[in-house]
Amino acid sequence: MKPSVIWNITTKVPSGTSESWLSWLREVYIPAFLETGCFYDAVVLKLMNQEEDGDVTYAVQFHARSEAGFEQFVREHHAALSKLMKNTWGGECYSFESALQVVN
Repeated sequence: MKPSVIWNITTKVPSGTSESWLSWLREVYIPAFLETGCFYDAVVLKLMNQEEDGDVTYAVQFHARSEAGFEQFVREHHAALSKLMKNTWGGECYSFESALQVVN
C-alpha cells in the first residue's frame, strides 16, 4: 500500500549521540507514532553526504493511509510527540518537520 501522506522528520544528531538516539528512536519514538493509529509504517533514512563537523543527519518518514488520518495526527498527537523529542534531546539534536503529499 502506498501512503497518501508522509510525515517527514529530519534530524541532525551529534556523532557521539548517534547510537543512543537511534536506539531511542526505534524503541520509543517510532512505536509512539505507530500507536496513534494514524500511521502504518516508518522508514529511517541516513543522509549519505554527512556534515564536515561529523554530525549525522537522519530522516524518519511516517506513512499515513489517508489525509484524514494525517489530519487526526496533527489535531490529536503532534504537540505531544514533538514535545517528547524536545524533552528527551533538548538542544542536542536539531529537527525540522514537513508533510509530503504522495503524487505518484
